[in-house]
Amino acid sequence: MKVVIGAGQTKYDGWLNTQEDELNLLSLESWIKLSEPESIDALLAEHVWEHLTYEEGITAAKHCYHFLKPGGYIRCAVPDKNFRNDWY
Repeated sequence: MKVVIGAGQTKYDGWLNTQEDELNLLSLESWIKLSEPESIDALLAEHVWEHLTYEEGITAAKHCYHFLKPGGYIRCAVPDKNFRNDWY
């Protein structure tokens, strides 16, 4: 299972594309409804973590880790103010 967190309009074949109402990163109950611990191959979160507080980010990361298979991975991308892109 591969999951896009906060997918918005993003759609990838073979991936489960979720919104906050389908997978709330901060809710263990929400994760349990989605899957079992150690059952997800990959997580993709682009432009998600910057909306969380520091503490929420830690909670979300712990939940992700708990539900990833051993050897699974998460790709997390956030805007980088140190390398500003004026076009973006």
